[in-house]
Amino acid sequence: MLKMHSSFVAFRYVKGSPEKGELGDCPFSHRTMLTLEEKGVPYNKLLLDELNMPEWIAEVTEGKSTIPFATELETGKWLYDSDKIVPYLEDKFPERKLGKPDEVPQVGANLFPAFMEYVKTTDKADEDKKREALIAELKSIDSELKKSEGPYVGGQDVNAADLKLGPQLKHVIIGSKAVKQWELPKELTAIHTFMEAIQKRESWKNTYYTEKYVADGWHKKLETMGVK
Repeated sequence: MLKMHSSFVAFRYVKGSPEKGELGDCPFSHRTMLTLEEKGVPYNKLLLDELNMPEWIAEVTEGKSTIPFATELETGKWLYDSDKIVPYLEDKFPERKLGKPDEVPQVGANLFPAFMEYVKTTDKADEDKKREALIAELKSIDSELKKSEGPYVGGQDVNAADLKLGPQLKHVIIGSKAVKQWELPKELTAIHTFMEAIQKRESWKNTYYTEKYVADGWHKKLETMGVK
């Protein structure tokens, strides 16, 4: 049972469908919610349609209009960008230590860039090259996971690196299959074990969004980029 902090409540603005009440497919929102869940920090999810963002959001995010962002009710402080929110939470709630970016292994730093290059390419020859680059990055992650005492980067328990890596791997695995009909190789056993383990955690179950949302989300994103 996670210890809950009654002195802090945040309103978390995340990608989703306000009409359906369903959480959307943003890996950065997922990362910050996993952090809140693992730390036992109470929060309320407010779902926002990424294509119909209220104008006031730009005022509290310095014109960025990005998801996720949050307001801390205790102080009225606005927080945005998962790379800023996660370290802030680590400082404010040190009882459940997850680590900051400079305190945990930097595993998979090039995963999302490699994935993006792969799914957006339309040239067949270039596609093979981009896929090999993605596989190389995945093999590097698999190797790092095997070096730990497993199944996580943090060993037997998750740390901040795991909570960032998990959502990104979810998108890479589902997105690659949806867009390129390519599946994660079975020989990357440590990644498969990692995903099986993290998906069993209560924090993951409490922040679940469907594979369909991820697949549809990448099709829409590529369409807006002019990729067909």
